[in-house]
Amino acid sequence: MSGLLAVGYFLFVLFFSLLTFLLWARIALRYVHVSAVHPVSQSINILCNPIVTPLTRLFPPKKGRANRYDWHCFLILVGVELLKFIVIGPLFLGAMLSPVLMLIYTIADLIVQPCNLLFYAILIRVIMSWVNPRWQNPLADVLQRVTEPVLKPARQAIPIASGIDFSPFVVMIILKVITLFITASLPLQLI
Repeated sequence: MSGLLAVGYFLFVLFFSLLTFLLWARIALRYVHVSAVHPVSQSINILCNPIVTPLTRLFPPKKGRANRYDWHCFLILVGVELLKFIVIGPLFLGAMLSPVLMLIYTIADLIVQPCNLLFYAILIRVIMSWVNPRWQNPLADVLQRVTEPVLKPARQAIPIASGIDFSPFVVMIILKVITLFITASLPLQLI
């Protein structure tokens, strides 16, 4: 891969990574019931609304009970992932990926990305707890809400030893094992 092609590939993957990060963040915030008026939620929604709103207008959500799942955003996320692998083939590999490979890479990416995001969210939360255990800001609240559903069962299974909670480290190792296994099992290293 030439230098210019490598830079182009990096910028292409960076753009799609940031876009999918925003979409996953919107899905996670909705799932853990972070208020729409929360500053972090407002920022994510402002950035995601231009691409999610057209689908929401086309297929309006049912009135009544609030839904915990942001299906419109998830459909956009799947579409963005498919678009990424449709474009990667001709631009950077010189040939179109087969539909089966596109589907495999899309599913793999849809598993790897939330695992990576959760890994880094737990890492940031652990570092924040070491620096200042009583840290109160909007980001700390969101990190606590997003990571707690995974850490709570781990805390119940792994006892605290000498006042140190090892459950975040065990969860981080499990998440990294999942992502490494999936990425190593793919035929080409595109992710």
